[in-house]
Amino acid sequence: MNTSIHQLDLFHTIALNPTHEIKRMMRLTVSKSHLSREEIIDRMNKISVDEGMRTTISKATLDNWLKDSDVGRMPSPAWLTIFCHVMDDVSSINAMLNPLGCIALDKDKRKLLTWAEIEFEKKKVTKKPGWH
Repeated sequence: MNTSIHQLDLFHTIALNPTHEIKRMMRLTVSKSHLSREEIIDRMNKISVDEGMRTTISKATLDNWLKDSDVGRMPSPAWLTIFCHVMDDVSSINAMLNPLGCIALDKDKRKLLTWAEIEFEKKKVTKKPGWH
């Protein structure tokens, strides 16, 4: 019988409730941006109208989404997607995916993955040693 023991790490555990991390990543994304909060809201609202959504957001709504103390106010998946698109940054979505062992790929990482898959297939076809 083969059993292995896995020591739990007290300092690197991943919480399944990503609320605080999503909000933290949104705040970091906004702080790194050259856009003002008003510009972010304008761009998000334009997309929501173009997409046929029935609501728009205000500066107060965005501010509440960014407040760590207001855990009850979170963007819906649609608004989080729009936020990430406007900010050209998927770190807030990654905060939601990380506890599941997944990541969202930005454009550059997606290109790199596509290249790696092509290279892997080329190596597999030519059956070069060292590639399984």
